[in-house]
Amino acid sequence: NDSNSIFVLEKACTVHLKPEGEICNRLQKGRQVHLVQRKGSWAKITWRNGKKKGWVDLGLQDKE
Repeated sequence: NDSNSIFVLEKACTVHLKPEGEICNRLQKGRQVHLVQRKGSWAKITWRNGKKKGWVDLGLQDKE
């Protein structure tokens, strides 16, 4: 499992402090982020060289 996998957001999404938690940020469609961890449909991501981080709900976006 490559902890540094990069992917591009297919749609604008909200970033949460923790899964189901409060919204702390928003990311634009097309934003490159690093996928750190998966928990169900939620993914922990970082962006801006790891300076910013949070959880996004990928929904059915890319089930593995």
